[in-house]
Parts: sequence; structure tokens; C-alpha cells
Amino acid sequence: MNVTAGPNALQSATAMINRSQAGLRRDAAVVASPQGVTSPGTIAALIDSRQQLLYTSAGAKMIQASEDMLASLLDVHA
Repeated sequence: MNVTAGPNALQSATAMINRSQAGLRRDAAVVASPQGVTSPGTIAALIDSRQQLLYTSAGAKMIQASEDMLASLLDVHA
């Protein structure tokens, strides 16, 4: 049984959330710039910001799965 999978999954999920937050900050800066709402850069940033939300959600689900797995292991060994 590989018990070290939990911390690795947690680190990966945290890194994913951090990357998506950085991407969201970049997207927000593009949207806030005076390019205009219909410029290709603004539209791409809006689409990318939605993708960042999906990455953040996936990272949160990975963290929850890691916690559930650890709780299950603790229940089995208790």
C-alpha cells in the first residue's frame, strides 16, 4: 500500500489552484485594460477565466478526494 500518494496529490492540487489563481489574475488584468470588450484579447481572457474556474474546482476535488482517502485509511487501521 502506498501511503505517500496523499501528500503528492495534495501538493499537485495546491499547485493547480495556485496556477489557476495566477492565470485568473492575468485574465483580470487583460479584461480591466482599456482594449474594449469586443477585442480578441479580452474575449480570450474571459474564456480563459472560465477555464481557470474549472481548474480550481478540479484542484478542490482532488484535495477532497485525498482527504477522503486518508480518512478511509485511518478508519481501516483504527
